[in-house]
Amino acid sequence: MAEAVLTPAYLDAQLAPLLDAPHWYVGFSGGIDSTVLLHLLRDWCRVHTGAPPLTAIHVNHALQVAADDWQVHCQWFCRMLEVPLVCARATVERGSGGLEVAAREARYKVFEQQLAPGAVLFLGHHLDDQVETFFLRLLRGAGLQGLAAMPASRSLEPGELARPLLDVPRAQLEQYARDHGLAAVADPSNEDTNLDRNFLRHQVLPLLESRWPAYRQTVNRASGHIASAAATLAQACL
Repeated sequence: MAEAVLTPAYLDAQLAPLLDAPHWYVGFSGGIDSTVLLHLLRDWCRVHTGAPPLTAIHVNHALQVAADDWQVHCQWFCRMLEVPLVCARATVERGSGGLEVAAREARYKVFEQQLAPGAVLFLGHHLDDQVETFFLRLLRGAGLQGLAAMPASRSLEPGELARPLLDVPRAQLEQYARDHGLAAVADPSNEDTNLDRNFLRHQVLPLLESRWPAYRQTVNRASGHIASAAATLAQACL
């Protein structure tokens, strides 16, 4: 069955409960995922005049030679969309968890500093990200909570984090970008198969797809069952 065409209306059910928030923010790296999400949200807000104000947040980790160029690209793109942009430089302190974990922690620290009480931060995580996260946690021996992978929403003090594209595969986001002529930056570290996530993405998961083409949906469904079981167990322990 062909996938539905991605449009701003896809977000209706997910955004309706968030209309009372004082502000909406988008974590905007300039990559394909956050570019599509920001474009969708901008168009959704234009149609729904009662939507909260929308602002993009770009975190410059200064870990790549092109980091400042990516920030310039984000500034250009937000000017084109007429969306305000906040740029912040993160301090990445390398720890035992590795550079990727340290960068993530620094990024979320910036997000928390920018959020107003009750505001919503949208992130562009998609179905492929969800599946990769599931396998990474499985291979690290995670329990029920870990195998539930990423929730569609959760608290992020002092506001809330939302991931409205978790059921959308990466290929569909790429098609949306092509259809709308959206330019995005490409992080060369995403091709480094020395990193576990990239090894899964480029070496392991394509092999799975050749045998089980619908593996994304089935893994996502299994993760959802695990999330339900984890929630039931937590409730029973209260």
